[in-house]
Amino acid sequence: MTHRVHFYNVGTAKQFIMIFALVGCLSSSVSGASDQPANCRVTPKFSSRDRIADAVIEAIQHTENRITLALYGFNNTKLADELAKLAKRKVVVRLKVDTAKSSEKKTTRLIETLKTAGVQIQPVAADGRNHNKFAIIDDTRVLTGSYNWTEKAESNWENLLILDCPELAKSYESEWEKIK
Repeated sequence: MTHRVHFYNVGTAKQFIMIFALVGCLSSSVSGASDQPANCRVTPKFSSRDRIADAVIEAIQHTENRITLALYGFNNTKLADELAKLAKRKVVVRLKVDTAKSSEKKTTRLIETLKTAGVQIQPVAADGRNHNKFAIIDDTRVLTGSYNWTEKAESNWENLLILDCPELAKSYESEWEKIK
């Protein structure tokens, strides 16, 4: 099926072109601090065709030095086990998790297990929600998307982007530092 776009006046056409130009400018730069285009490899994962938890496990198993996470919900024991393994290997594992979600029974047990393994955990957003869902691996790779690190997410419609992009990782690290 072919779709056609019709412009009924010059003003609408100019607005359309301006929007595309703006999107092009925004997408060519990762952060406001740099005017250089980011050279990133992007791998999308969708629950309709991928096992997202397996993709997350595969990505985080390759962590060598540090993984930094900001999560809303977190009660997936398989993912927690992988983080605990990293911490036991002396990889720095830092996690900011939503305060309300972290007080749920399943999550509380999981957090205690992670702390015992050496994971640095900070409940955040006591007066709101930490609705973030991202991880930064070794300052070069970002995992982000709708995917919550929960058991329920395995039966939801979810997505995950794996971004191999040091420039973008810096932006996410900066944002992680601001989460309180």
